[in-house]
Parts: sequence; structure tokens; C-alpha cells
Amino acid sequence: MAAWFPDGIHADGSIYRIVPGGYAVVGAAALAGAVTHTISTSVIVFELTGQISHILPVMIAVILANAVSQSLQPSVYDSIIRIKKLPYLPELGWGHLEYVDDGGLLEGGGDFCF
Repeated sequence: MAAWFPDGIHADGSIYRIVPGGYAVVGAAALAGAVTHTISTSVIVFELTGQISHILPVMIAVILANAVSQSLQPSVYDSIIRIKKLPYLPELGWGHLEYVDDGGLLEGGGDFCF
């Protein structure tokens, strides 16, 4: 963008400078969000940089990267668990609830849902 608009973007009588560091921050947040499969990386970026003005591009990039990466591969945490052959909980799809009898442990007794 800086190569295409070396003087900045002119709109409404104002000149908006192109800051390459802003694009780097958006890309880094999107990469971190894609690798970890979390959207909370955008919040971490806002806390570290203190630039709330970049909220829209960072959130869009992180959400899109997260959606693409979830459809293609497991997260880095799931990969480490599989490589080390550690036990992990199976994935439950939507609507798979398991009802368990508490054996009278709760005062009212009865069943509860996990």
C-alpha cells in the first residue's frame, strides 16, 4: 500500500498516512489466531499495542484466518497432544448431552446434564 500511495490516502480533505507496521500487526494477529484456533489473540494484540483504532481489520483478519484454519487442520495444541500420544477428550458435536444420575449427592436428587 505504501508503494501504491507514497503520499498517503487523500479523503475528505485529509491525508491518511500508510503505516506498514499496522499491516504487520494485523498479519501477526491473524497468524497467531489461525495456529491456536482462538480469537482471543485479537484482544492480546489490542492490549499490547494500545491501538484500538485497528480493531476492525484485526478482528476481520483473525476471524477469517480462524475459520479457514479450523476447516483445514487441528490446532497446535491438538497436534502436540497427538504427537505425544497423550489422552484427550473426544470431540462432542452439537446436541450430544449425557445425562448422569448423581446417586442422591445433590439435595434434591435426580439427574443432571454434562
